[in-house]
Amino acid sequence: MEILFRHKWKAILIPAMSLLIAVTVVLFFPRTYHSEAVLFLQIGHESVGMDPTATTGQTIALQQSGRDDEVKSAVDIMRSRGILTKTVDALGAEVVLGNTDRESSDEDATKLHAVAQLLQSAIGNVIGALKSIDPISEREEAIITLGKSLSIDTNRGSTAIGIDVEAETPELAQTILTALIQTYQEEHSRVHRNQKSQAFFQGQHDKLQEQLDNAKQAIYEAKNEMGLASIEGRRNALEKQAAAIEMATYEAEQQLAGATAQVAHLQQELSTMPDRIATSKTLLPNEGADLLRQELYSLEIRRADFTARFNDTHPLVVAVTSQVQKAQEVVDAQQKHRQETVDDVNVVHQDLSLNLKQQQSLAAGLESRLEKIESQSQVVLQDVQLLNQYEVRIDRLQREVNLRKSKFFKYAGNLEQARLNQELEEQRVSNVCISQEPLLIEKPVSPSKALVLLASLFLATAGTGAAILASERLHEKISDELPHDELLDLPVYRSLEKIGSREPVLAPK
Repeated sequence: MEILFRHKWKAILIPAMSLLIAVTVVLFFPRTYHSEAVLFLQIGHESVGMDPTATTGQTIALQQSGRDDEVKSAVDIMRSRGILTKTVDALGAEVVLGNTDRESSDEDATKLHAVAQLLQSAIGNVIGALKSIDPISEREEAIITLGKSLSIDTNRGSTAIGIDVEAETPELAQTILTALIQTYQEEHSRVHRNQKSQAFFQGQHDKLQEQLDNAKQAIYEAKNEMGLASIEGRRNALEKQAAAIEMATYEAEQQLAGATAQVAHLQQELSTMPDRIATSKTLLPNEGADLLRQELYSLEIRRADFTARFNDTHPLVVAVTSQVQKAQEVVDAQQKHRQETVDDVNVVHQDLSLNLKQQQSLAAGLESRLEKIESQSQVVLQDVQLLNQYEVRIDRLQREVNLRKSKFFKYAGNLEQARLNQELEEQRVSNVCISQEPLLIEKPVSPSKALVLLASLFLATAGTGAAILASERLHEKISDELPHDELLDLPVYRSLEKIGSREPVLAPK
């Protein structure tokens, strides 16, 4: 109580000044407003999608990250300086710093609150002096201010992101937060898509299409040169020709063998068969025999004549007798009737000869046919060999076409995916959903009356106690440092308590 009595002015002034400062802050300190919004990250293309350029070469399996990593990445992007810079550039540094509405508000504040204007001017001068040490541009100041006023809140296991921005007015806070969300949506779409992929795949698409057309043109030219519509069609035709030639060869050989056997048999039959045969027989008187008998009769008359004139040994008789005997033998050998035979061409022989000629002609035709079939077989064999050579060339060209086609369709699919990504980015279609639009909150967040009151009470109590203790400590230190001889010349007072009274009495010692 003695200490409080000695420092009664401190105990009165310090709490009074603390309360005065608290009242001044509550009444005249510039208000700070905030606007809040909530973003929700859906499971969309950005969550499970892959850039088309990732599938152009050899790929390996990667472990898919969880939604927590996606939320963390979104927060990191939102807090990045790039987002802050683009937001400031979109709004303008004057808007972010609140300089556009400050002049009109300053005029109103000057008219209404002269004390507040004085405080703001003094604080502004102090802050300006501090800033002049390391001067920065207005744009840089706006970026730093926006970064300090931005607050992002997330909860573990949740894909909702709370965003809070503070500014001098509620309208300004809402405007800044709206611009920040729009900038983030654009940046979110951009970073999840490769901006150069569409141009890359478009170039590859055109190049592969040209290569595919050239490969197809090479096949067409090769087929025109070979006179082919298709290898399979030509091979089927040649196989059918070869089968027909083989079948015709078998048939011709069988027919030739049959014709040869027929020719041999007919030749054998004709060799034992006369070409002419008797068709009729007629019995006629034998005129020759009658003539011979007349001659025999004449000889007998002569022999009788010579026998009558000569003896039996006479040469004329012997000669005539011999002639008579021979003529008698001849006459005896003759028949009384003569058979007359009429012959004609043998029809069987004729038919066999005709059949032989036909079989010989058939055999000759079959031999010629076999020769022609053999020549055709050689031609077909040469065509097959040439087709095999063509097939190697066509197959090589076809493999080139298939390879170009597979690459073309693959890059065409990637190009379509890149085009869709570009359209999604241009139309701002993403998995970022604004669950809560930036709110216009008219209640200021600072200065907080409760905090100012607590601070003033703390300053009134703790500050007063600290000031009193510091004063006592300083007084003791000064007393200890003074010389003793100086102390003897000083009046010394002691406190005496009156008996029955608590009031101190000061008397010289």
